[in-house]
Order: sequence, then structure tokens, then C-alpha cells
Amino acid sequence: MAELKAQNASYEMEDEFSQEQTNTQPSDTPNRPDVVVVPLSPTRKLEKISRLEKFLVAILVTALIGLGLLTISLRTTISEVEQDVSSLQENVSQGQAEVTRLQQEKNELTKSERIQKIAEDKGLSIDSEHLRKVK
Repeated sequence: MAELKAQNASYEMEDEFSQEQTNTQPSDTPNRPDVVVVPLSPTRKLEKISRLEKFLVAILVTALIGLGLLTISLRTTISEVEQDVSSLQENVSQGQAEVTRLQQEKNELTKSERIQKIAEDKGLSIDSEHLRKVK
């Protein structure tokens, strides 16, 4: 019986020792996921996109580039038209200044005093009652 007690004691000690080892193992090792997800390369990501989606993206990119070019073209055209308008306005203002200058010159030349002076220089007599302004 003594032998049985010694054998039982050794088994009990081994059980306690194995329980200590099992208790310490899980706390020492971190929990890791079973499956490791590897990121896909760009070519593999593109393989998952359907042809319709690729086609729609291509159309969208083409439309955006087209709109950009159209916008640039319109702005250029607007700039050219504005330049033409400003040059026409400058020509009109120069024309108006010339018209004003010529009207002033006409008014100076048609003054009655000037006409009387020229008539007297030429030896003509002018009756001031019959003198009228030329328009």
C-alpha cells in the first residue's frame, strides 16, 4: 500500500505541474487569427471589377476631360470676344470725340461775328437784320 500511495502522489504532482503549464501557456502567447488576410495587388483588384464598371469609369473620365477642354475653349472664346468688344468701344469713343471736335469747329465757323468780319474784309455790306445762322 505504501507503494500505491507513492505512485498516486507522483501522479498528483504531475497533474498539478501540467495544469500550471497549461495555465501559463495561453497567457504568454497572444491570440492570433486563424486566417491571415493578405492585401491584393492592384491587378487582382482590377480583376474583381466587372467590364461594365470599367466601361463606366472610362466614360466618366473621358467626359471629365472633355468638359475640362470645353471649359478652356469657352473661356478662350469669351476672352477674345471681350477683347473685340473693348476695341470696338475704343473706336466708338474716338469717333464720338471726333464728332464733338467737328461740331465745335462748325459752331466756331458759323458765328455771325465771324461771317460779318469776312464780309467786310471782302468789301460786302451785311444788313444785320437779314443775317441768320447757318445750321
